[in-house]
Amino acid sequence: MKELLKFTLDRNNTEQNQMFLSDTIRMALYQSNLTLFDLLDYENDFIFLEPTLFCHFLSDIGKAATIPLAQCLIGYIPVANRPESISVKADRFGLVNLPNLGYVRANPYETFTLNVAELEQNLIANQFLPNSSIRICWHPTDLLSYKKDITFYESVDITAQKYQRPLFQAVTFFQQELPEFWQILESVTREFVVFNSPPEQHSFAGIMHHGTAYFNVENNLQTPVFFIDDIAHQCGHIMFNALTLDTGKFLHVPKDFPLQKFTGVTWERRGVYGAFHGLFTYTTILHSLDRVLDSASSFNEVLRHETLGRLGFYLNKFGLDLTNLNNSKILTDEGMDYHRQFEDGYTYILKKYQSALAGFDYRNQPYTFQYNLFNILNPLLTKNLA
Repeated sequence: MKELLKFTLDRNNTEQNQMFLSDTIRMALYQSNLTLFDLLDYENDFIFLEPTLFCHFLSDIGKAATIPLAQCLIGYIPVANRPESISVKADRFGLVNLPNLGYVRANPYETFTLNVAELEQNLIANQFLPNSSIRICWHPTDLLSYKKDITFYESVDITAQKYQRPLFQAVTFFQQELPEFWQILESVTREFVVFNSPPEQHSFAGIMHHGTAYFNVENNLQTPVFFIDDIAHQCGHIMFNALTLDTGKFLHVPKDFPLQKFTGVTWERRGVYGAFHGLFTYTTILHSLDRVLDSASSFNEVLRHETLGRLGFYLNKFGLDLTNLNNSKILTDEGMDYHRQFEDGYTYILKKYQSALAGFDYRNQPYTFQYNLFNILNPLLTKNLA
């Protein structure tokens, strides 16, 4: 068990659901391609939690568009068992993703036969977060690439390299200041995709590419606090997907049932499960931002001001969604128990920071928090940080 604010996270339940997901993909692969299946260590859950396999089997992207199964799995097949050649496909930026191995450069969207024996000569090794098993993706993943109307300001590998410094500072913060939370996060997260797109592109963390966290830098300079916020947010989605895999335990209605049917709010577009997710990710975000403000580490005054601004921004959203979901027609008894724990965390943060947040103006904020806009209406004053 681990407490996030006032929410007790059941690690045993999360681990059991991870095993269930592994078994789901294991069976799907067995039924789809027995030849490939027989080349693998079928008892190794790590293989069957490979994110590209979730995209191949569970996403609504056509099989002809996703990378081939052999490309997904070649890095997991023992060298002695590998086929002589496989068909591979490059992404829109000309990178062939070979999970558990690395990358090969090619032409954008090029499909060709890869000589496996010569692979090491051209292989670009995977890069990982500092002191971590989480890979930094240089590719956008099929799920992101085939998102409707998606555009990129630059290739993902360029973005990933450009934002390494603040990203790594955020990772180090979690490892040093919130090690138990980081351990849970790392147990369900396989890779980070740092990409640069217009701000309309938000969270992509879901079962359709389970284990992958996406961070849109929105063509802005981003700080370690941005990444602390978004790691807690995006990986929080992955954690909650694993925790609440059996949604019928928590919801009386289908997961995509429109929340608007209960609230009557015309602009509400979320399903009830998406809003339920929000209560958890607000919890993980506030848990992390609270630690930033309590930390004696070297966050300067500006970064602490940004942290406080983000905390107030999410606190407002949190309170609204707690009200919207405080409904026994939506949530089962178990779901309502989660709601009570989320509300206890909200109340704790509200009491702790109420005076520091008093008077903050968020009228100019879009859907995602923008510190430059916040600082226009709420200029940095030392008293705000007391």
